Amino acid sequence: MPRFTSFRPALLCSLLATAFVTPSAFAQASPSYLMTRLAQLPEYGRGGDAVRIYGTLDLGMMYTTTDHASGRWQQQSGGDHTSKLGFYASEDLGNGVKAEMKLEAGINADTGTQQASALFNRESWVGLRSNTLGTVRLGNQINAMLPLFIDPFALVNTNSVYTWVAGGAMQGPRGVGANTDLGPGAGTIPVRVPKSITYATPRLGGFAAQAIWSANPYGTGEPSTGTRGGVVSYSTGPVYLAASLIQSFSSPVTISAGLPAQPVRTDIPSVGAIFDNGKLVLSTSYARISPQLAQSGEAQIVTLGAILPQGRLTWRASAVHRDTEGARNGAGQLVASSALGLMLGVDYELSRRTGLYARAGSVRNFGASTIILNSVALPLQAGSTAPQTGIETRTCSLGLFHHF
Repeated sequence: MPRFTSFRPALLCSLLATAFVTPSAFAQASPSYLMTRLAQLPEYGRGGDAVRIYGTLDLGMMYTTTDHASGRWQQQSGGDHTSKLGFYASEDLGNGVKAEMKLEAGINADTGTQQASALFNRESWVGLRSNTLGTVRLGNQINAMLPLFIDPFALVNTNSVYTWVAGGAMQGPRGVGANTDLGPGAGTIPVRVPKSITYATPRLGGFAAQAIWSANPYGTGEPSTGTRGGVVSYSTGPVYLAASLIQSFSSPVTISAGLPAQPVRTDIPSVGAIFDNGKLVLSTSYARISPQLAQSGEAQIVTLGAILPQGRLTWRASAVHRDTEGARNGAGQLVASSALGLMLGVDYELSRRTGLYARAGSVRNFGASTIILNSVALPLQAGSTAPQTGIETRTCSLGLFHHF
């Protein structure tokens, strides 16, 4: 089963770099669990000129099972944090202005191979940061969206039901695609956006904003735009609020036989909230996936999350529900389609850089939904390449990670 890549795997140390989350984003929450993680990012280190090499190796064993199929064990890379290698450099230009760049490559630690054909698939950007004027960056970078820590499991491409259920990772006769029950060309939020330019304001009176625009990444004449949108946020005490609108354009697809292929725009408005007093982190979000095409369906995503730090232990829990309106099956018939994902986990820190983790989760499909979890293929209908419906997938994993 190929990996679902619309939501790329994400390591904690790059997750919080979601462009509108600045070092002051949670500054009013003292102490703040998320702020301590944000401070570990290489681009938020102290000093002027700097060159930093950093990364993570994460490996574990995962057991997977689905209805009507036997279970199996396999080795897994990135069960807690994405395995990666990164480079960050900055130069103090004076007057509160800093030049900076970042390169980050995802690694399949179980085989030693890179995660994608692009070497620096996770981040590849250069920019200028001003204490008073804001930050401009160009390249392959994290989208202007809700903070990725809305998901307590940080949107890894493995043990995160947010990644799979909210991303609409649906198995079909031709493989896995995003929100395929919503119609041709339906998209999802790309976590990382190539060929993009972003501008983020400084945080003033608790408010901040960021905008993004990217050129067409498909190498086709249309669309002229790949992704555009923005996010605004407000922080006060332990409370963090945000709202975003992302518009994502597909490559040209065939809508009806005999008509020329055309790109489809998917609008994704979302709102989210985080409470973080250092002893407990609670999060929730709502998003709507709306392809802008006649007779397309829509999906509503509701998420709940919690993180409970207790010394060396950190407990995590997440629930994600996806429901649809106007979803259709392969024959074009209107169908009910929904899914519920649950994930529980615990981390144990052996040191500041090394830890153990355990995860257990499931995705239950209802109606015609065929969402997968952890790249586990659903059983097929007899004599067909189409997956069975109403299937539940369950996974559990144990692993070890080390940051450097």
